[in-house]
Amino acid sequence: MKGRLIILAGLLAGASGISLYTISCDVDDYDPQAVAAEAEFTDGLGFELDVPQGANRLRFRRSDRMGDRDLAVGTPDDGNLTGVLFPAGNRLLVSTGSRLDIEAAGFWSTATDSFSVVVQEDILTEEEFAILREYAPSRGGFIVSDGDQTILAAFVPVSGQNGVSLSLNGGEPVLYTVDAFEDFIDTAAEVWKRKASLGYFILDYLMDQIFFVSDTVNIIETHGGNLAAEGGITFLCDSLVPDSDPDPLRPEFTRTLTWSDLNASGIPDSGDGFRWLFFACWENDPGDLVHDLVEGIVDFSGFTVEREEQDGRQVITGFGFASDAGQPVGVLYNDFSWIRIEEEFPGSVTFDPFKDFTISGGFDIVFAASGGQEP
Repeated sequence: MKGRLIILAGLLAGASGISLYTISCDVDDYDPQAVAAEAEFTDGLGFELDVPQGANRLRFRRSDRMGDRDLAVGTPDDGNLTGVLFPAGNRLLVSTGSRLDIEAAGFWSTATDSFSVVVQEDILTEEEFAILREYAPSRGGFIVSDGDQTILAAFVPVSGQNGVSLSLNGGEPVLYTVDAFEDFIDTAAEVWKRKASLGYFILDYLMDQIFFVSDTVNIIETHGGNLAAEGGITFLCDSLVPDSDPDPLRPEFTRTLTWSDLNASGIPDSGDGFRWLFFACWENDPGDLVHDLVEGIVDFSGFTVEREEQDGRQVITGFGFASDAGQPVGVLYNDFSWIRIEEEFPGSVTFDPFKDFTISGGFDIVFAASGGQEP
């Protein structure tokens, strides 16, 4: 399937905005008899996400006829990405002062350009269209700085939609929709606008990964019996292209979660390791784990989980993944292909030919009960 992903990306690179109608598997993706109960999380979970500098920082690479593109992302030694996740409301708050350091090459110049993204005011991300599972910031803002220019991006309503106010070096702000702002990356817009858009792209991706990690722990807790009995569980994804000759050794349109009982407890628990293996996976149902087309491996190490009994219920009050002796970061992407997909309306999707990358490196992330009120 790696070849198919490359072919898809190549075909679509010259035709932005192509719409494809989906072919859905339309089946349940787990055995309901094996599920005891949905995992429960405490109301507010504070998080700290740390992307290391050096060899294991997050890398986004793309090579095609348009040239090479390379993004390297880390958090500074004295800071990271912090905030609060509200699982019940599918809301995420990224806190003021959170910072990312970015190096970009091949986007507006072949030379490497370094800049930082710093959250100036708490950014609240929430569901914009629940049926499409689309999330967008509704308030807050961040600053992009490269040492010469300072760009302020503030999330504000624009004509009834979530929008962005952009200003350069304290100049007059200009309003854009979030969609238009995202598209600046690969347009002829001024470099400072493209730089702000690229900064938001990275911030948005990491916010998606926070939901992804939380969903993964939810699945570990919900399907602990399957993992303990079988060592792994396979889920079916939706398909974007039919396969007339499937390979049983490479099951297409699936994702498999496997478990390594590193602490020899016999059940998935703190100290264990996990792996997601994706084969051309995309899911078209609200609330699913993946809403972009992905293929590859994500390894999880240094698992910790804390549970408390509240009103007769077991509630998760903290969890995380961190580096250990076997892995340099808690969440590690390995030969991981990612293509951004947007659903224009139910049943029709669009590939973004400028947002497909091979991702490597990773991050540590820890969640703990915050006691904060949902905004």
